[in-house]
Amino acid sequence: MDSISVYRVVIESSHSEGHYQKEYIGPATSEDDAVEQARTVFKERSDDRLVIIEVVDLESWTKDTILRPTGAPT
Repeated sequence: MDSISVYRVVIESSHSEGHYQKEYIGPATSEDDAVEQARTVFKERSDDRLVIIEVVDLESWTKDTILRPTGAPT
């Protein structure tokens, strides 16, 4: 079984008013798994472009998530 890491995936998309970015941060077993999870969270568009995929430092991500006040935006 693959080990789980936390990944940050940024996808750029566009619509009639311009470009925007969608960001997914969460656990995954690989870069491909992280991209697949990001694409299931966001409605996939034909013009989507993968911008960033990176492993997030699990310790700092966990501390940030724990310390975030309830109801705070992610």
